[in-house]
Amino acid sequence: MFLTLLSCQATATIEDLSALTLEELMSLQVRIATGTPKSLVIAPAVASVITAEELEAMGVQDIDEALELVPGLHVSHSSFFYASRYFMRGIVSTYNPHTLVLINGIPKSSLFLGDRGQRLMARSGFPVKMVERIEIIRGPGSAVYGADAFAGVINIITKAPEDLDGGEASLGYGSFDSGYSFLRQAMDVGPVQSVVSIAYDQSNGDAPTIEADQQSNLDALLGTSASLAPGPVNMGYRNFDLRTDLLWSQFRLRMAYRQDRVETAQGLNATLDPDSRFEHHHRMADLTWQVPELRPDWQLETQLSYLYSDVRTPTGFLLFPPGADFTLLGGGAFPEGAILKPELSEESVRFNVTSLYRGWEDHRIRLGTGYFWGDIYRVTNISNNQLSETGAPTPIPLTDTSDTERIFLPENQRTSYYGFVQDEWAFAPDWELTAGVRYDHYSDFGDTVNPRLALVWSATPWLTTKLLYGEAFRAPAFFELHARITPLAQGNPDLEPETLKSTELAFNLNPSPDWTLDLNLYHFRINDLIDFEGDPGGTFIAQNSGRVLGRGFETELRYQLADTAQLLINYSYQRTRDQDDEPLGLTPNADASLRLNWQPRPAWQLTPSVVWVGTSERAAGDARSKLDGYTTLDLNIRRRLNENVTLNLQANNVSDEDVREASRGPVQGQSVPNIPNDLPQQGRSVILRGTARW
Repeated sequence: MFLTLLSCQATATIEDLSALTLEELMSLQVRIATGTPKSLVIAPAVASVITAEELEAMGVQDIDEALELVPGLHVSHSSFFYASRYFMRGIVSTYNPHTLVLINGIPKSSLFLGDRGQRLMARSGFPVKMVERIEIIRGPGSAVYGADAFAGVINIITKAPEDLDGGEASLGYGSFDSGYSFLRQAMDVGPVQSVVSIAYDQSNGDAPTIEADQQSNLDALLGTSASLAPGPVNMGYRNFDLRTDLLWSQFRLRMAYRQDRVETAQGLNATLDPDSRFEHHHRMADLTWQVPELRPDWQLETQLSYLYSDVRTPTGFLLFPPGADFTLLGGGAFPEGAILKPELSEESVRFNVTSLYRGWEDHRIRLGTGYFWGDIYRVTNISNNQLSETGAPTPIPLTDTSDTERIFLPENQRTSYYGFVQDEWAFAPDWELTAGVRYDHYSDFGDTVNPRLALVWSATPWLTTKLLYGEAFRAPAFFELHARITPLAQGNPDLEPETLKSTELAFNLNPSPDWTLDLNLYHFRINDLIDFEGDPGGTFIAQNSGRVLGRGFETELRYQLADTAQLLINYSYQRTRDQDDEPLGLTPNADASLRLNWQPRPAWQLTPSVVWVGTSERAAGDARSKLDGYTTLDLNIRRRLNENVTLNLQANNVSDEDVREASRGPVQGQSVPNIPNDLPQQGRSVILRGTARW
């Protein structure tokens, strides 16, 4: 569990800054483990929750800042435009498709990269002020959520109109010319309860320096001087987010629209690209019909959802900067740079029906079925380069390659359908067995069956033990199958799906109302892990890289120091190796965090957080020494001016630590990686935010 809220002493007229006691936290109901409400203590999974109160206490502007403190989860910003990557238990890859993200239980997976489509938001994500809570399970969830729930699941649950009254507005300004604004209003229109929110974020971003990039290596080889390194990482963004939630009787309609304009960070091709940006548009809608009593002992829920996203590149991208010259390799010169302008659209529809039967003594039977249709379309590309016979880039006139064999990704569709059954059986006092199995059929990959078993024993009032087994499956994304971005990436239509088998043993110890301790041990095996591997020509090709074995543990302690102070400490360790007993790289083997929530006076709250990240081992073939770890301090100071107005001062990375995420190692034929000195992250930042409620 991940909950660090404190029990505060309140005045008679002013609302508490935090409202949940430790006892309330232990009994908090979550749905992510089974689809039915369960307290965190007995949920048949290693589950965590971050509540809205917790997010307020931390003062976070981005949910990534809160997720980084979840045991066993490392949040990385690197590789592709510094987009967020959620590495659970050491399972890593270039595009991070192994962690499923849901919004109100609806998957946001992308056919394009296999990850969540909103990953392209890069440096700013979901509007925090609209989050009611975030539920997380670490470990496979395919028996409940399907093929994308491989390493873990993150479910973002939004604030609902039936739980809100009045409105809220926030304004903030801080480092890097960062601005933040948010407006939310709940209202009743006849029988319809509704809430509408609007958020806008902007920042020029920090500009840490990349000392050398891929073009630096090419310059040294070819005697050119085209590289823009040393130079800054370009981390600016402009984001707009609009959401609404309408509730009428048994029907709920949610709609959202988001637009992101994001700079290209270290560049698309690991070469600095200071003037380019991309745009991402995201639209979604879901309609839910709930029938609590369809018949005696039966309840029913149906859900229809639609998701649209696109990638637009109004400026195009630089594969290589002006002055790049490959004549010595059999290519040509690019006085204006090698330009690529890829664009695509994606849409999907999901229909799900689930029912719950309670008429069988000591059993709760959950049944479900559903259908998915997804389409990659409107794929276009303009470029001024192609590969010569020697494999080196050579210039051509700026050419539209849409609807040709040279398009970077062919248009395609995928459909699937599924069915599952799950039984929660309380077969003895203090014992419960959850058993489930899900069948999925894919139009392009055939069938998969994923079972799960979870045995929960409430051994004493203060000790709960869980023994968990689960399997998972992930079909290759379209980019992994069909990419044609030479010399960047090549798909592989012969890829096999990934599979995972996992065993976990978890303990919750709560001998006193003042403290609770969690300990989780796990072991898993992955077959046919998919990732992009470099070839001698410098192109990354999607491959099944073989078997992966992982094991580790996570522990977390929460301690109520006083009525107005609570402490959280956690530590995680993982050892993940490939079939040759080599590390996968890209993520640390160990990390820890410490957080204190302290209310020294009724109107003041202080929340310091310390994160320690250990060293990261290098993958096979990468001769660099281990990437040094780091320790950062964040601090949020919260001041309540009156019952309606609150001020927050948040400082991140107070000591301005030189934080770096691992870059990929050298591909075949290279002596050094494309970015040898790893990827520098944001330095110290401060933001002041005011919030008013009515």
